[in-house]
Amino acid sequence: MNEKKVSGEGTGDRFPIRVLSERTGVGTSNLRAWERRYGLLVPDRTPKGHRLYSERHIRDVAYILAQLGEGHSLAGIAKLLKRDHQVVDSVEDTFQQAGVWSRYIEHTLGAIENFSATRLEAVYNEASSLYPVDMVTERLMEPILERLGQRWSERQAGIAEEHFYTSWVRNRLGARFHHAGGQARGAKVIATCLPGSVHEIGLMLFSLSAMARGYRILYFGPDMPLEQLKHVVWRSAARAVVLAGHDPLSGELEGQLARLSDELEVPLLLGGPCSDEPLPRFESAGGTRLGSGVAVALKILAARIPLYAGSSRRRG
Repeated sequence: MNEKKVSGEGTGDRFPIRVLSERTGVGTSNLRAWERRYGLLVPDRTPKGHRLYSERHIRDVAYILAQLGEGHSLAGIAKLLKRDHQVVDSVEDTFQQAGVWSRYIEHTLGAIENFSATRLEAVYNEASSLYPVDMVTERLMEPILERLGQRWSERQAGIAEEHFYTSWVRNRLGARFHHAGGQARGAKVIATCLPGSVHEIGLMLFSLSAMARGYRILYFGPDMPLEQLKHVVWRSAARAVVLAGHDPLSGELEGQLARLSDELEVPLLLGGPCSDEPLPRFESAGGTRLGSGVAVALKILAARIPLYAGSSRRRG
């Protein structure tokens, strides 16, 4: 499609790239990379050269994300869209896409084994420039963390490898937090770990993906005293609290979470491995389990806490 010159700067049925990003959950850098490398989502242009998009582009992004989810490559999706958006089977593209993530994982593990932050950065930058943050998390970072957790006791430097990668992830995500947090305009959500819990990487990955979707995340990190959360909610006007934990909950801690859920005026959500199994007392008090998978947790967050809806306070 050839670019069109239009007179407006985002009026009528045209809008800028940041709006396309907010409405689809795909970062602006991804959208530009798709256009530059594969000819996807070619926008109209104002006389000043600013990109302008339409509802058709919203539909195209939804289609691209669906096809990526089914395993198609971006190159293959570009061909499908050029055929008047007709959905066709592409087994070759499916295997090609599976190979892309396998190679990313293989190169990342190699960088970890050689303790090379430079190589880690190169693989991550390549993946994140082409694919949405949710997909990079689900298909690269989560599998790497799982693999490291499984093999740390079997390798001579297994613990060091796990610490090296989690430290790199923590520092790398911290930089992205600063950038993504400044762009978010949606509901404000508190994110922190349970008392005594120091495994925060999963919560960081969840928080970054939530910010990419437009949520404003107030991130407090590990080991948060529960009794302080009510004051934080009140002073920040947050619309939800997300807690995360790794180890199974004791009966005492589940009881404390149940009481907190009953006392808070906003929804309390619990994620991480500790929330993979039913928690009757917590859930009967109105708490919501997110589970340990980031993709599923984000869907539950979106259903429970609308991005731009009015207050979700449950009382008064």
